[in-house]
Amino acid sequence: MTKRSVVLLLLVTLLVGCGRAGPSGKLVKQYGGIKTRPDAVAERSIVVAHPRSGERLNLTYYHDNGYDPAAMAAINRLFRDRHADVVGTIDPELIDFLVDIRSRLALPPTVTFEILSGYRTQDTNAGLRQTNGQVAKESLHIHGWAVDFRVPGVNGSAIAEIAKTMQRGGVSFYPSDNHVHVDLGNIRTWPTK
Repeated sequence: MTKRSVVLLLLVTLLVGCGRAGPSGKLVKQYGGIKTRPDAVAERSIVVAHPRSGERLNLTYYHDNGYDPAAMAAINRLFRDRHADVVGTIDPELIDFLVDIRSRLALPPTVTFEILSGYRTQDTNAGLRQTNGQVAKESLHIHGWAVDFRVPGVNGSAIAEIAKTMQRGGVSFYPSDNHVHVDLGNIRTWPTK
């Protein structure tokens, strides 16, 4: 095998193994369900709040080499579909994405992520599509792989730009209310109103 063949084989292996699209070409989760973090971090904490209800969590969701089930259940509850009052399952990697954004922005661990939209049922998503043309038919909110949020006192555009450099999924900024969408799907961005 020539050196060029080996390099091409390695590139194809990397591209095939990255998990960006399934056989049908539909969006699939990028990281494949990792249950423990590979970077050997001891603990990860986050502060999240739902501004309309006043619900707030300040918790350690990762410790002792794993995601804490009770902490993740509390996060699932705060991220619930508020239109249908249904609790879904938020992927822990989505919370990791938020924490890593916080780190990249050099924000303190006590900074609050205001959660505007987390999990959505199919019915809620369909209803939102009727009134908002920017809601995707196959939204990753339905799978617990997306969140719309803002950080009080921080420009959402700056948050979105940092998130884009991380190459971890979809990112978009909504200037109308200074919020950011991030998800664990294909790496992409889109214009917003």
